[in-house]
Amino acid sequence: MKLQGEDLGKPRDESPPASKTVLAKSHAWTGRSGGGYFGYWIFIMVLRVLGLWGAYLLLVPVSFYFVLFAPGYRKASMEYWRRQYQRSPLLCLIYAYRHFYSFGQVLVDRVGIAANPERFQVEEEGLSHILAAINEKKGLVLLGAHVGGWEVAMSFLAKRNVVVNVVMFEGEEAKVRQLLEKNVRLGQVQLLSVSGSPEDSLTAIAALKRGEVVAMHGDRTLGGRTVKVPFLGAPAAFPLWPYALAAAAKSPLIHTFAARKGMYRYGFKAWPVIHPRLERSEGKNEPLREYAESFVSHLEEFVKDFPFQWFNFYSFWKQE
Repeated sequence: MKLQGEDLGKPRDESPPASKTVLAKSHAWTGRSGGGYFGYWIFIMVLRVLGLWGAYLLLVPVSFYFVLFAPGYRKASMEYWRRQYQRSPLLCLIYAYRHFYSFGQVLVDRVGIAANPERFQVEEEGLSHILAAINEKKGLVLLGAHVGGWEVAMSFLAKRNVVVNVVMFEGEEAKVRQLLEKNVRLGQVQLLSVSGSPEDSLTAIAALKRGEVVAMHGDRTLGGRTVKVPFLGAPAAFPLWPYALAAAAKSPLIHTFAARKGMYRYGFKAWPVIHPRLERSEGKNEPLREYAESFVSHLEEFVKDFPFQWFNFYSFWKQE
């Protein structure tokens, strides 16, 4: 999700300019979520009183508000749609509304899944990969992205009494984090706050060494080591920390995404396990690059199937 212990067993950068590892500047994304404490609180209260349909109805004016009065989010969404489909500005604006509404639905479902996971039907593919890796007692890095709803995967693991550490950046307002932790926590899911310091790696490695799961996102950077990988037709920066973390702890890593498919319906997919290694091989200056490329290929596959469930509302391709 965010970022990076710079000293985590990573080799010096000796790459040629064309594939040089770069540092993402923090102005590209601050780590804070839109909406704030009051916005989250309203939806939680409406959901409790009126249920999912009531909360979905409230999303209509909220989505229009973001289209009209949140130019940064609107611009980022329209850029995404132009990149995806080369549509006209008017159609991109309409898509932006649907984009915000889809995001709101997933946020509402987040609380719904926490309150009553049994009510949601989930089509799973590859859960056996996760369970087999957990049984090895070597820890597990679950790598997702800001797409769909990661809470579905958490609900699977909560039923099996698995300890899951969800990485969350400290830039998120403290009150918002407390509100989400109180209302969204599932079973033994706990938040692992990171700030971008080397100590983040030590904390995460300790959890992995205990045989626990560390769940994070592989599509955002904040001041840590990154690699440029083509994504939806143009290079974008992706973090290397998740793979370096797994390599340092000698833990397996699994890509996993969950898509909203309808009312109370989600689809969950986990890919086969990989074992990141820091050793250089002949002709490769960045040993972790191949893992980032594999992740991006799976992310592109998801986004093409569920284009309205891409939730990075900032200039994703303009990070330096």
